[in-house]
Amino acid sequence: MTLFYFWFYPIMALIFGLFIGSFINVMIYRLPLMIFSELSPEPDAVKVNLWWPPSHCPACGASVWKRDNIPVLSWLWLKGKCRHCQSTISPQYLISEILCGSVFTLLTLVALPQFTEIQVCCFFLYFCLLYSLSVIDFQHLILPDGLVSLLLWSGLLGSVLGTTGIAPRSAICGAALAWLLLYTVMAAYEKLRGREGLGYGDVKLMAAITAWLGMEKLPELILWSAGSGIIVYLLCTVLNKRRSLDEDHPESAKHYIPFGPSIAMAGLVMFFIERL
Repeated sequence: MTLFYFWFYPIMALIFGLFIGSFINVMIYRLPLMIFSELSPEPDAVKVNLWWPPSHCPACGASVWKRDNIPVLSWLWLKGKCRHCQSTISPQYLISEILCGSVFTLLTLVALPQFTEIQVCCFFLYFCLLYSLSVIDFQHLILPDGLVSLLLWSGLLGSVLGTTGIAPRSAICGAALAWLLLYTVMAAYEKLRGREGLGYGDVKLMAAITAWLGMEKLPELILWSAGSGIIVYLLCTVLNKRRSLDEDHPESAKHYIPFGPSIAMAGLVMFFIERL
């Protein structure tokens, strides 16, 4: 049994994490395209999904060879460039694969055997969803409903099945209370200031994370999210990374920063500190 916990499981987790990281890269790239194509008034807008078309270079359109789809190794072998047109492949692909592989391995080493294999897989899911949402929000200022809903319902299901360690009543009431409280704050701010402060996606994300943490942790989640949000705000201001939602005049009203990564960071820290 010791051999499984200290050798087999971590190695399998590393391999699994690398390939999940590769899939997350696809999801981070394509989900926003899917959302924008649905909202586009153009009838010939490009239609994509998570499975089609096959992996290809966004610059030249050439299909990615199978041997160029090996996590981490292919990016390093190609030196971060497309085999066909030599355009740069974003380091995000390498970072996501290494990060997921490392986190999966670390969670396996730390969480087993005190947690079951199913619970550790739930930990994997929680991390992957919050990481994906953070990157998408940082790049596009959107939080896809599909991922947020999956986070919410998996948290509620995990509470019912006992895999998250949160009582179902605490998970359900916490999600409802978080949504009601933050929606009220969002609506009041928009009414008073005449512009959006807290996005509706942020409200739903906070509610979904509360389903994993429990109602009792909601005040702490709000405080940690606000604290990390202030740090992100200052960094974005110093680095001139604040953005505008006006596509026609991108330099105007640059007061938007993504709050989703701050909420996700707080949710991850609180969840894993509590359990590990």
